[in-house]
Amino acid sequence: MALNKDRIEDAFLRLMIGAVKRVPYRARVRIFGWLTGYVIAPLAGFITKGVKNLQLIFPQMPRAEARALARRVAINFGKTTIENYSKEELSEVLRHCRIDGPGLADFKAALAEGRGVMVVSGHLGNYETLRVAIHNMGYPVAALYRPAKNPYFNAHYKTTMESLTGPGFDQGRRGVMAFVRHVQKGGVAAMLFDVRATRYGDVEFFGHPAPTSPFPAEISLKTGALLLPVFCHRCEDGIHHEVHFETPIAHSTAAEMTREMTRRLEAQVRRFPDQWLWIHDRWGTEKQRAQRAARSKEA
Repeated sequence: MALNKDRIEDAFLRLMIGAVKRVPYRARVRIFGWLTGYVIAPLAGFITKGVKNLQLIFPQMPRAEARALARRVAINFGKTTIENYSKEELSEVLRHCRIDGPGLADFKAALAEGRGVMVVSGHLGNYETLRVAIHNMGYPVAALYRPAKNPYFNAHYKTTMESLTGPGFDQGRRGVMAFVRHVQKGGVAAMLFDVRATRYGDVEFFGHPAPTSPFPAEISLKTGALLLPVFCHRCEDGIHHEVHFETPIAHSTAAEMTREMTRRLEAQVRRFPDQWLWIHDRWGTEKQRAQRAARSKEA
């Protein structure tokens, strides 16, 4: 039964993507954003989840405001999804977008020296644009990703991701080892670290503990790679993007480097609250938060 459900969901998504890709790029992005914000996200419960997360972090925010913000987040996510299935057009758009920041010179210097670069970012704007922008500069980018629960969707999701910029490695043992080797050899790798990684300890994010993987910092320390936060923002026209290379995070301990990564991301989310993925389970449910707190006290 589950497999049939997965097949149906995947077929529906493929049908929508295929239909929307028949229209010009700008209209395609806007249409899929609208479909996600007003059809898919409400049916999937993403708007409700976004409201809960927003009111956890901003308890004084009126529910109507939180709901409107969660819908804008879902629209951005829909735009991001169809952009990533439109590789050629997205790549061309990025050739005319602003790509800057104090860390850009550090990035190029490290690669010129044969030193690997571990790029870290979060689910902000179209987070894949950082990889496309770097690829446009002539540097293939490896990605570490969490496989989607739907195996049919995951198959074309991985193919699409790799077609954008370079190899994609899943978070299994072999994938992780290959990912680390890529950095060790002086390559560029990118990772979104703001997923709910329950096997690791908590890092404070917006004043609440959030389970966070120190893996990017550990790779950087192990390989000597530059640890470089890079963040993407969608411009007001909804089509163009900005990619900002921040100053590198100095090597210290994995724990402190992870806290600094989190502080950098929080600052960006405060600037662009409707572009971060509030609709995912960053802090978990109230029950899950209470269970982690209880285990922390026992430890």
